[in-house]
Amino acid sequence: MKSYSSFTLWYVVILLTIASTLSFVDRQILNVMIGPIKRDLGGLSDTEISLIIGLAFSTVYSLTTLPLARIADRYNRRNLIAAGIFSWSLMTALAGLASNFWQLFAARMGVGIGEASLGPASTSMLADYYEERRLPLAYGIVATAPFIGTGLASMVGGPLVDYLEARPRLVMPVFGEMFSWQTVLVVVGLPGILLALLMFTIREPVRTGASAERVEGYSWGEVWRFCMGRRKYLTMHFIAYLCLSIQGFAFLTWIVEFFVRTHGWSRTDIGLTYGAIAFFVGILGSIWAGYYAGNMIARGRADAPMRLTLWGTIGLGPLAVTMPLVPQDWLAIVLIIPITFFMAMPPGLSNAALQAISPNRMRGQLIAIYLICVSFLSYLFAPLIIGLMNDYVFGREDAIHLSLSTLAAVNYVLAAVCLFFSLGPLQDAVARVREFD
Repeated sequence: MKSYSSFTLWYVVILLTIASTLSFVDRQILNVMIGPIKRDLGGLSDTEISLIIGLAFSTVYSLTTLPLARIADRYNRRNLIAAGIFSWSLMTALAGLASNFWQLFAARMGVGIGEASLGPASTSMLADYYEERRLPLAYGIVATAPFIGTGLASMVGGPLVDYLEARPRLVMPVFGEMFSWQTVLVVVGLPGILLALLMFTIREPVRTGASAERVEGYSWGEVWRFCMGRRKYLTMHFIAYLCLSIQGFAFLTWIVEFFVRTHGWSRTDIGLTYGAIAFFVGILGSIWAGYYAGNMIARGRADAPMRLTLWGTIGLGPLAVTMPLVPQDWLAIVLIIPITFFMAMPPGLSNAALQAISPNRMRGQLIAIYLICVSFLSYLFAPLIIGLMNDYVFGREDAIHLSLSTLAAVNYVLAAVCLFFSLGPLQDAVARVREFD
């Protein structure tokens, strides 16, 4: 029985939520500055900016995730998270020095190395702090980070870029004369160094659950056998979440540019509008999903995370296909509200499901495998697919509405089918969790 105080539990989950939010801000801040970056780096294409946002980050992120997860499963997870926060924050600030495509590409690679430590270590830590029935809510709170981050990046980043664009270039100490987007990168990167120090105010929790006493951890072969023994469930889970993630990141990457190009909004207007929706509605959707899934688990529904994700996907699909095609900007904004609510449900539910089937000393590695199979491909393809469709399928930048709608139709149908077929295998995998003690 876990006996941490309510204050400790809330403090830990809030601090990890702040860390996840900062990682998402640093990861996504380029999305609100696509136009200025393309201009100031010599007229980049949509495909080139997509490679900076997607490939540069996701390749290094994925290559380092599993080795860092193995460290998290054996050693102190808090220290690993602190080092990662310091690393990605410093690289985000240094991206403010970039003056060409390759320099910004390299800086984004550095951000990926630091952020690769957070997901496996924080997910594993929470499973040792919280009881099983309360864990989905904890994951749901942390999973608000993409929406808090998107909200802050949009509400602050867009207006800040517009403000800086209307003024002479800012001259900063050490960095010198800077473009608007370079200034923003420095401003959002440096606070992470303070957060890295705050991580030392929490302690490494005592490991609990299956295999907690195995200090040596699991071999590569044992991890492989574990996954193969649950391959039907993991295959359905990973494919479903790959589709959800590709569409979700494509939406978050291009929503500002969509309103600028299609509806003629300024970055300030759409940044403030969508930022507020992402911030409030995204938080509501993620926390509600975690709370409701926890109640379902308490009533004996082991498949609760995937079942709730399925319900949300069925609600989300038609809205996401329709929103880019409506001619009225106000109607598009109205549709974005339920879209954001449903999009906020799956991330925390995925973590809850994977931790429910995993031994303690394999938790970080299973999350890392998920991140490699899902997040790598979604980070890579989500920005790139829209850019490629704009440039080579429809042949024009103002066809972004067709690209977003087409991609949504494909992704949400595939996700719903895979989620349906994951329900039975998930219940079986939960029942077998102690096979690898």
